Amino acid sequence: MPRVTTAPSVTHAQGPQRPARTHTVTVTLALVVALAASLLVGAPARAAVESARKPTGFGFKIGTFNVLGSQHTRGRGGFAPGTQRARWTAGSIQKRGIDVIGLQEVQKDQLRVLRNRLPGYRIWPGTSLGNQGVRLQIAFRKRQFEMVGHGSVVTRFDRQRRPIPWVRLRDRRTDRRFFVIDVHNSPRGMEGERDSATAKQVRLVQRLRRKGNPVFLTADANEKREFYCKLTARTDLRAANGGNPGARGCKPPKRRLRIDWVLGGRRVKFSHYQEDRGPRVRKSSDHELIHARVRVRPARGR
Repeated sequence: MPRVTTAPSVTHAQGPQRPARTHTVTVTLALVVALAASLLVGAPARAAVESARKPTGFGFKIGTFNVLGSQHTRGRGGFAPGTQRARWTAGSIQKRGIDVIGLQEVQKDQLRVLRNRLPGYRIWPGTSLGNQGVRLQIAFRKRQFEMVGHGSVVTRFDRQRRPIPWVRLRDRRTDRRFFVIDVHNSPRGMEGERDSATAKQVRLVQRLRRKGNPVFLTADANEKREFYCKLTARTDLRAANGGNPGARGCKPPKRRLRIDWVLGGRRVKFSHYQEDRGPRVRKSSDHELIHARVRVRPARGR
């Protein structure tokens, strides 16, 4: 039988294994590269977040207008019917580019026209505060602002009780919030009713202001110096047409005073104030259409 020779197995002596340094360096480098890439990709998002955190200002045009209620021109008179005048009013608001406006003396037939003729605006309270609540309306551009809160306080007006509406709006571009209050106080010799109503309105401004947002007030106050001085002495409101409610005494605006007012808080800068008495405004009401540009400065500490 042939002899089969088996090759002896060879056993190689192996010392302690060394770490795979090349592999470790490669993995570490890959991790660093991946981390850097993720940071680069996330940089725009982080920049956007940081930019959003910076205080941001915003601006718009605000106004006030007593539309002259339909009941005052029914039958013969110097003015067209209330619904026709409401059409002219809607046209004036759009033509002047007014973004937020407080309206007084609105009646239901005029409210319907304003809603139809101002499709880009939301109008509050509409009819939600009852028949007396129809008289005061706040209109604002839906594309620019979102209503995030609303309410009212009741004051005396011409021997009646009437809700004074307010809204809290959010500027869609900057996410900043602000309040708008719309006011109409008693006419003629009803000084007591005006005084009590103004006192409630002052307290309302103070309460809303504590929430940290700017407050605006649009008004047919049926008062000039007295209304201005009371509002500016006890709140941070300032008039769009100037004045100086300093410690040395109240100094109303130098120009001829009106009973119609637009006011806003201290971090607000007004410009381009106008007492508009154009042809359509004259045909629409016995009041001026008051409007102004406003810039809300960045909030401190944000």
